[in-house]
Amino acid sequence: MKCSAPFIPITRGRHHCRFCGGIFCRTCTQGRCLLPVKFRERNPQRVCDICYDRLDPLQGILINTVSNAVQRAKHDVMDWTSARGWLNFPVGLSMEYEIYKSTNILRSYYQASRLSTEMSIPPAILNGAKGLAILTVAKAGVLLTYKLGTGLVVARRSDGSWSVPSAILSIGLGWGAQIGGELTDFIIVLHGSKSVKAFSSHMHFLLGASLSAAVGPVGRVLEADLRAGDRGSGMCYTYSCSKGAFVGVSLEGNVIATRMDTNLQFYGDPYITTTDILIGDVERPQAAEPLYTALDYICSKFRC
Repeated sequence: MKCSAPFIPITRGRHHCRFCGGIFCRTCTQGRCLLPVKFRERNPQRVCDICYDRLDPLQGILINTVSNAVQRAKHDVMDWTSARGWLNFPVGLSMEYEIYKSTNILRSYYQASRLSTEMSIPPAILNGAKGLAILTVAKAGVLLTYKLGTGLVVARRSDGSWSVPSAILSIGLGWGAQIGGELTDFIIVLHGSKSVKAFSSHMHFLLGASLSAAVGPVGRVLEADLRAGDRGSGMCYTYSCSKGAFVGVSLEGNVIATRMDTNLQFYGDPYITTTDILIGDVERPQAAEPLYTALDYICSKFRC
């Protein structure tokens, strides 16, 4: 043991430094950083303060060589014969799955828009979009409903390209004349730069009205909402497709937060912020290429 502090269960546990192997208390191991290639670990690991200072100068090199962002996409093919091909799990444990899920949603949306123009996003709205938030949310209850889901958000840069993705988490409540449960895929169009700034907040709030109807594998949800965070507020347009058995009209309240731990595990940079991801010039990760392919394909078809 390298730490003189007394160890107390729960309040002051003991932790191994993943680099030197010493045992320290939580206060002495607050840093997370990528380890050299020989450790064969792509996620940032807990290290002691001394090792953190030693490894910090190497992070720029390790981010470009061993991080999850520079690896090839794990889920680059959508298989319609499996359950995950048509049913997205609402909570993704990694950015890689969020990228796959968002790509799946975009492809499903394009297929649905070809069958019915009423289900498509108007080209004028897509042309003026400053970003997109794509997520899957599970909703269930009677009168009072509970909602939980995860996804990602990307912003459109001044040159028309897309920013790197940022992981988000959505938790909410709804109250009204409603009953049942549904699983909904959302595409939220960020109408202006103020909406992008709202999503670049660590946490922002949503208040709006919702009309939902779902029977079996296909349903519709119409929403109008105002979002506000510590970096501003803005209006958004929400388009969605739901599955389940649900009907109702409700007043909705949501809290959407940035999943900083998920961003850290994916990019491997402990200093990266949501503003750097959405508004900065971070290089596009190779692991997100399927998502960019789907975005470019839809934009070309709808002349974004």
